Amino acid sequence: MKFAASKATVRKASVAGLAAVALLGATGCSAINQQATTLQYAPSDGIVANVGDAELRNIALITAAPDAEARYIGTLSSDSGEPLEVSITVAGTQTRFNVPAEESLILEDPANEQIIPSAGRPGTLVDATVEVDGESETVGITILDGTLEEYREFVPGGADPDADDHLYATPAAEEGGH
Repeated sequence: MKFAASKATVRKASVAGLAAVALLGATGCSAINQQATTLQYAPSDGIVANVGDAELRNIALITAAPDAEARYIGTLSSDSGEPLEVSITVAGTQTRFNVPAEESLILEDPANEQIIPSAGRPGTLVDATVEVDGESETVGITILDGTLEEYREFVPGGADPDADDHLYATPAAEEGGH
């Protein structure tokens, strides 16, 4: 007995097969690559870390220059029903922060200002040891300067008002070049 498929049946099967291949081609990337929207990252310039019951959010150091004083910015939060003492050590300088139970300590607030003698060169990361209730972790903290306007008010000793002039200068255009 011989089965003969009609032309219409073959055509429908071909169209269904092509549609399946096209659909697989359009979505196949997610089969072998991690979905970008599931990645956790720090959406700003500072770092995000959890050490013990402490949450460090957008933590950064602001300085005017390499080897100049630096100020902490960001938020420290407590997930504990108890107050936390968070200790951050950078370049041999230990800074202690007292975080109230189940609250946040906003370091941009003048009452919470903490300045260290030196952090490093702006635009880099500095290794910092974060200690909370006997737990310790090394994290890289971003060092920023006053180039961006939103950080200028936090630069110890004040920011250079001309720090961003180089971003707008166009000497080639003024000389008739490209």
